[in-house]
Amino acid sequence: MQIEIDDFETLVVCAIRYCQGRQTYMPDLVRGIIRPCLSELSDNCLNIMIADCEFQETANLYDDEKIDKPGWIKWKEELIAEKERRARNDK
Repeated sequence: MQIEIDDFETLVVCAIRYCQGRQTYMPDLVRGIIRPCLSELSDNCLNIMIADCEFQETANLYDDEKIDKPGWIKWKEELIAEKERRARNDK
């Protein structure tokens, strides 16, 4: 069985949103599953996840400053780095 990329991206966004605000192992687990696939995701999918991270930050929804926040900040940086990598390769 194969899943269409649009459906996979929907699952990715849903999984990340599910993890936001959770103080469990789940955010690290989900980000770890998605991380190897970043180069396959569309710019739109990356933009949505970046916007979700920015919303978390501006709404102060990171929960624990020492546990949750560093992981989400690193995740946002990874998403931005993927977009920057694409921009460099497009030149």
